[in-house]
Amino acid sequence: MAENEPVNVNRETGGPPEWLTLALECQPLDVRGLLAEGIDPFAAVMEAAAPIEFGGSLVIDAPFNPSPLRRILAGRGFSSYGRKLSEGHWRVFFHLDGGADWEKGADVEVMPEGAMTWREEDGIHIDVRKLTPPNPMLSIIRLIEGIEGDETVVVHHEREPHFLAPELAERGWRIARTSTEVVNVRLWLERAR
Repeated sequence: MAENEPVNVNRETGGPPEWLTLALECQPLDVRGLLAEGIDPFAAVMEAAAPIEFGGSLVIDAPFNPSPLRRILAGRGFSSYGRKLSEGHWRVFFHLDGGADWEKGADVEVMPEGAMTWREEDGIHIDVRKLTPPNPMLSIIRLIEGIEGDETVVVHHEREPHFLAPELAERGWRIARTSTEVVNVRLWLERAR
């Protein structure tokens, strides 16, 4: 979305929310550099969000859709609207209005082991970073065993899980591709054909 692009306010057709025009004026906080250096940007985002008054906005540029962050900020009263601008570049707009109007696509569920899952256009995402072994493996296996059909699973991990491939193969799954960034290894899992 270009910054000067007209805003469609029709929520029934999936257009942007009315408050987006206010957020377009904000300078984005770009956390991609922090992530590239291996620094968790959570503290920087919370520090930027803290002084915002009701009706104010915050804009974050990230290398992926920060769904867990969106849920946390929704709990603090921020609505959000985000879009992928290019490969490795998401822009998410936050508006402090009570959190009543945030995209349900950013909704995150927490599994028993602590992994977070959410749905995006490319499949079901699961974030197992920050979990201690064997919880990442247990969470991934639990998720794929509950999937029917040919759904793709995108795993967000801190490192390449070397013992995952044999476990997947036993269950009829495979790692279709891998993308490695400094603090985010992504694996796309699919049913073996």
